[in-house]
Amino acid sequence: MTNNQTLVLIILTFIILITLVNVIISIIERRKQIAKINTLWDNKLKLESFIRPNSRFDAQYHAYRDHYNEQSFIDDKTWSDLNMDTLFHKINFNFTAIGEMRLYATLRGMFKVNQTSLINKFKDNKVFRLNVSYILSKIGKNVYPLFPDQMLPTKRNILLMFCPLLPFIGVAFIFLIPSKGILICLTFMILNAILSFKLKKSYDQDLKSIFYTANVIKQSQALSKIESTPAISVDFTHFKASRRFSGLLVRVESQDMASSIIMFIKLVFMIDYFLFHLIQRSYFKYQEEVMACYDYISILDNHYSIAMYQHTLTHYCYPKINHNINGLQMKSIIHPLLDEENAIANTIDISNHILLTGSNASGKSTFMKAVALNLILAQSIQTATAHSFIYQPGYVMTSMANADDVLSGDSYFMSELKSIRRLFNTHQCNKIYCFIDEIFKGTNTTERIAASESVLSYLDNQKAYQVIAATHDVELSTLLENTYNNYHFNESIQENSIFFDYKIKPGKANTRNAIELLRITQFPIDIYQRAQQNIRNL
Repeated sequence: MTNNQTLVLIILTFIILITLVNVIISIIERRKQIAKINTLWDNKLKLESFIRPNSRFDAQYHAYRDHYNEQSFIDDKTWSDLNMDTLFHKINFNFTAIGEMRLYATLRGMFKVNQTSLINKFKDNKVFRLNVSYILSKIGKNVYPLFPDQMLPTKRNILLMFCPLLPFIGVAFIFLIPSKGILICLTFMILNAILSFKLKKSYDQDLKSIFYTANVIKQSQALSKIESTPAISVDFTHFKASRRFSGLLVRVESQDMASSIIMFIKLVFMIDYFLFHLIQRSYFKYQEEVMACYDYISILDNHYSIAMYQHTLTHYCYPKINHNINGLQMKSIIHPLLDEENAIANTIDISNHILLTGSNASGKSTFMKAVALNLILAQSIQTATAHSFIYQPGYVMTSMANADDVLSGDSYFMSELKSIRRLFNTHQCNKIYCFIDEIFKGTNTTERIAASESVLSYLDNQKAYQVIAATHDVELSTLLENTYNNYHFNESIQENSIFFDYKIKPGKANTRNAIELLRITQFPIDIYQRAQQNIRNL
């Protein structure tokens, strides 16, 4: 055996060993993943319990919001008032980045998760659930891609497309002049590696998105073959190139030796650049089918996520729409962010505006947020944290957690004015649910009552609006008693403790606790007694 033959044999043996190691590692990782997924449902866990630093949950919503009627979306103020980011993370059991992005957009009002039969299939059929979950997990969240219809075609350089072939010139010379062949091969490999690094800086996000898309298409085809999954109208033969090179269309994230060698091979042969331009043309040509695959994956992922979210709950129902009622009928409604065991449920039918009165911390804000959040959940993911929730569909707006804005220079009252003013700009909806907490809290009592009565009366005169407002000004209960139904929350004080039952009751509030709280929290006795005297004199 000649030296040249020995060298070739060593290289081939090395390549075979690396391939075997990679295959073995893949099999081990696959078994670990399946075992982990198999435990998720019973333990009510997410596959990933952390938030990735590269996450872009809102990317789809912001990319496509201009394509829809803006009036149908939950605005930023309402989203913030209701702590919707926290609720999103609680509901988010998605396996994929595009599933997360679609769920966020769904909660903002862009889409709906409403295939009850598919949700129940995930709940009731373990084999179906595991098969779908495993395939979705193969897509994962390593990349938060640009959507295919948001990407611009990248012009390819014909000369660079031939660069992957250059090292093979050196390989051919090895058989003729070994020393020169090795030198030529190494030179071209170094050149390709430098070009790979340089080019990667300019198209890295597109590269990640294209490779992610290749995986989405591949797994869409795999999912479509599972019994009971929805059909998908895509001709997968249009994507032969990406299927043919699917083994190379991966992002190498691990730091082990096998992964490092794969990365080295991809760099010196410019494999990523070559495949990127080879397959991107088919993605642009069949863009609608590519987007259909994105929708297919994210919709399946969302229905799994909602099935798992419902599985974590003991207190929920499927809400019902009734266009014949003017408002809401709720039995045992609770706030979806509160612990179910400790949350206090309330039952109420709302057919008119409501004015809530009651002491501080008695439950007014929590009740309003519970109703608003359940309206959003009912209309987006067909879930309500109640025993029964019947509603007339409508747009949800809030004016609650107002604060000074140091950057803009707005005072508390100015921020509140802007928040309430925007409530009047929604005229295209048939039904608008408005939730206003402690209206005009930032100004003096006389003007607060006058302005509050004017605003609430104005909203009463707008046919589409249904208002739930909370106030500490009991005077408003009398001023608005002909147009607003009065409800209240109250408390009881026993010795040195104050107790709240957090139950909504009809009528005006008849208790106050601010002065007694001075005593309970051990303010100087002179302050407490003087405050009592002031109350008697007012």
